[in-house]
Amino acid sequence: MRRLYKNAQLVLAPDEVSGEGFLCDQDGVIQRVELRAGRLDFDSILEKEQKLCDEVNDCLGDYLAPGLIDIHCHGALERDTMEATFDAFDQILNFHATGGATLVVLTTVAARLEEMQSVLEAAQSYRQERKTSRLVGIHLEGPYFSPQRRGAHRLEMLRHPAQKETQVILQYAGVISRMTLAPELPGALELISNLVQRGITMSAGHSDATKQEAGAGFEAGISQVTHLYNSMSSLHSNGGQRFTGLAEAALTTPGILCEVIADARHLSPTLLRLAWLAKGWAGVVIVTDATAGAGMSEGSLFQLGGLPCRVEQGMAWTGEGKNRRLAGSTIGMIDGVRVMVEEAKVPLNEAVAMATLVPAKALGLGESRGSLAPGKRSDLLRFSPDWQVLGLWSGGVKIV
Repeated sequence: MRRLYKNAQLVLAPDEVSGEGFLCDQDGVIQRVELRAGRLDFDSILEKEQKLCDEVNDCLGDYLAPGLIDIHCHGALERDTMEATFDAFDQILNFHATGGATLVVLTTVAARLEEMQSVLEAAQSYRQERKTSRLVGIHLEGPYFSPQRRGAHRLEMLRHPAQKETQVILQYAGVISRMTLAPELPGALELISNLVQRGITMSAGHSDATKQEAGAGFEAGISQVTHLYNSMSSLHSNGGQRFTGLAEAALTTPGILCEVIADARHLSPTLLRLAWLAKGWAGVVIVTDATAGAGMSEGSLFQLGGLPCRVEQGMAWTGEGKNRRLAGSTIGMIDGVRVMVEEAKVPLNEAVAMATLVPAKALGLGESRGSLAPGKRSDLLRFSPDWQVLGLWSGGVKIV
């Protein structure tokens, strides 16, 4: 089946010129991308193409971009990845599709090995049975964290890497997209090396690492950091001397991808802009870190890995008083792109790339997804100038 998307503001990769044009796909693959600028015969080309198509989608001047990709998402609508059920996975993925996400990496919390296995087994079965699944894989966030930087993870679930657990984890290498851990823990460097050799991307986070310990983790194979500045060591003073930590090491080390929760709350617009200025668009990836509180009203209660949480001021929180802490976000991916553009003042095509091409490459999918280019899968997002998701296609099939 051949489809046409016309009257669109095409959001192309940062090294290309974006603008008004049309796109054609056939059987879920992009076949043609044409811009009006500089083409005197544009209207006649469009007319001929329209006659060849089985379906015409008039975008009415809205933006057409690649489908967004979220590599760090816990849940939505009171459903959580840790439930390890098809129904929970379906509801989470469907909710985040309304925020523009065509691909999602579902994320665990620090938990017992048996609970982690349940999630991994459920994900394996889900991907096999949902042939057009939008679930890429699982992000193991924990349990190898620093107690000082645990964030919204249960203290009693934190531990050091152990060979026995590593052997179990490696049995699920095919469904694990990435793992977050603190590189300074005993046994962490060996675990990093073992998992990288099996094709699992390693990310540093929930870590109190010194600059030197962070560097050792990078040398062992860590290529990303999880939610930059949140639950990680950074600039501090000790005895009048200033020291840097994992955050600054990531920002200044070439090749380390910095993940940001772009809700303007976990990181201020200034810090979001700083990350972009330090790393460039290709070194920053937008994520939601959305919890089961996403899509729920103010004051709603939910669970995150056994921790009682609530939605307050559009964010997820746990604890009371001095123990009150952030427990993830409630946003969709389109919200993160909006914040990067409107508040961090990043160009639209670069902000979109941070939510499409950059995560696609991080997942090893850059050749087939992440940009509007002939030969790539037609995962497409139509959104209005005021950031409303008006259409979402996965492989050319409309899902929103």
